[in-house]
Amino acid sequence: MRAGRVFAYGAAAGLLGDLLLGDPRRGHPVAAFGRAAGAVERVLWRDHRGWGALHTVVCAGGAAVLGSAAAHAVRRSPAASVA
Repeated sequence: MRAGRVFAYGAAAGLLGDLLLGDPRRGHPVAAFGRAAGAVERVLWRDHRGWGALHTVVCAGGAAVLGSAAAHAVRRSPAASVA
């Protein structure tokens, strides 16, 4: 299945799921990312631009690596790719 179709099907399934089920009360991925970013900030915070840049790299880089790993894990299964 072409990547464009996988994205379109996945986006449509996500929109439909959101319309039917709404946001979960517990375990929302964005809330989990916020908690993780807050924990990283508590460890790394200094009143210095370089530490802020490091925080950004750790949080954004971590999300990018996690997304890339998930995409790599499901690349052989069209159904899993859509999900």
